[in-house]
Amino acid sequence: MSWISKGIIFIFLFEVSSFFAAKMDLLLFNDSPGVYSRTHTGNEWRTEKDSWGAWHKVNSMPTRHTMACFDTFYESNDVGSRDSIDYLSLISNNNVAIIGDSFVEGYGVNHANTFSFKLKEVYGKQGLNFGASGDFGPVQQYLLYKSLIANIPHNEVVYFFLPANDFGDNDSNKMDYFGERYRPYFFGKDFEIVYPVEAVPANWFPSSEIEEPSTDSFKQILKTALIEYTWSANTFKTITYLIKDSSSRKDSKSKSKSTFSYFTNDSYSVNGSMYYVDKLFSEIPKNYPKTIIIIPTKGDLQNIKNGQEYKNLDWFKKIKTISDKYGAGLIDLAEKKGYDDTMFFTCDGHWNKKGNEKTLEIFISSKK
Repeated sequence: MSWISKGIIFIFLFEVSSFFAAKMDLLLFNDSPGVYSRTHTGNEWRTEKDSWGAWHKVNSMPTRHTMACFDTFYESNDVGSRDSIDYLSLISNNNVAIIGDSFVEGYGVNHANTFSFKLKEVYGKQGLNFGASGDFGPVQQYLLYKSLIANIPHNEVVYFFLPANDFGDNDSNKMDYFGERYRPYFFGKDFEIVYPVEAVPANWFPSSEIEEPSTDSFKQILKTALIEYTWSANTFKTITYLIKDSSSRKDSKSKSKSTFSYFTNDSYSVNGSMYYVDKLFSEIPKNYPKTIIIIPTKGDLQNIKNGQEYKNLDWFKKIKTISDKYGAGLIDLAEKKGYDDTMFFTCDGHWNKKGNEKTLEIFISSKK
């Protein structure tokens, strides 16, 4: 038997084995290939082509996102924000720029249930949604404000900080975790902004199942084909994840983001993140009302309930210093009555409708 025949047989058996493993949920990733039964990841509208990395296509058509506990659509406006109104044509500046990651974007919830959409009916100001999924941290948020938001009419800023992600999203020590994606990191003792050497702007998001491969590398095209047409992609993703996870356990500077939370003690990640939170606020006009809202995860809430302390940690002291320095209100959702596990989806760690509504209620109460 020739080596070509052996290779074909091996590929066939590998694909069949991957099929059965995925069907029996034996792998860490068990997604159906898009060509057979498209899973709606909601990533088709996402890009990584701007200086701040993760964002959305301008005037994107509705993109569906489904999981066991939600089924929603995303679409964007004339600047790529998740909104039904255009921002470039705004005349009044009586708007609130709302900045953050996937929680602000409204991951998993209908647009009408997002914090930014509901703001106007209870606050009298139009909420402008400048949230993005896709590992969107303080460096990116700073660049987004400086490059885009500053040019959009607004007179108030609400900034959401998520300790579970935001400390690690832009730490250059974690760069290998994200691969060669086009996204900024802070590097060195001066926290200068750097990009991966081989990263290039992309009109599609790396984990999207429908990509635009015509201008991409052979590696990217192959990756797209594997995800779209094979069950073997699940096996490759599982193996890759396990290798990275094993490596991170051996490395004191772990590439995993799972170590970050309300209780992080990674001084470099904390200092770099807070450096860019400070830079973001330095760009906001001094006379604009400002609010910082800190988001705990379900895990954070449980650890706090079990008696763990965090207000004596460096990150909390630094973010409080920033709020005092710029006259920003500081809301720590972890200490707010009624903010609990019911704020989150049962199948995902993001806010559900109730989480958005409760957070808005807390924000409005702080303004009285």
